[in-house]
Amino acid sequence: MNARLLRRHLSYRLHRLGWPGTAGFALLLAALTYGLVVFPATARRADQLAQQLAAARGQLQRTAGQPANGQPASPDEQLRAFYQAFPKGATVPDWLGEIYSLAGQQQLALEAGEYTLTRAPSGRLDRFRIAFPVKGSYPQIRRFIAAALATAPALSLDGIYLKRDKVGDGTVDARIVFLLYLEKGA
Repeated sequence: MNARLLRRHLSYRLHRLGWPGTAGFALLLAALTYGLVVFPATARRADQLAQQLAAARGQLQRTAGQPANGQPASPDEQLRAFYQAFPKGATVPDWLGEIYSLAGQQQLALEAGEYTLTRAPSGRLDRFRIAFPVKGSYPQIRRFIAAALATAPALSLDGIYLKRDKVGDGTVDARIVFLLYLEKGA
């Protein structure tokens, strides 16, 4: 069968199917293409992510108090390892320097900050409250907060207060309040 005859036969069959049949045939071809081209690539990516997840879980078990002998750590050992992961009080200036550096990267000036250490009467973590007035664009402030939270795992955002004088202003006055959790008594 030559190409011209095949093309005429296909055209005849599609004409007989009408537009609903042609649309169904096109959807069938699209699904077949997806199954042959896109699905295998997606399955390979899913396998890669599953391997990365297994590796990350293994590393988490090793660092979260899993002894080298393969035996699971006791709950007390896991709890001790959890609290030891928090920074000591002596490292607060280093963390503040890192926060100021991140603000500088976003061209934000952190002027007069308020710093308050709250010692926990019960519990095992002290809180170091850091409040900054900041002036800049909203995207700058948002990137600064995201970078600070990503850099310091023991840091949390306690509050953010935004004020803009006019709707069209690109500059936002903000007050950002962070909490840095510290190992108690350190």
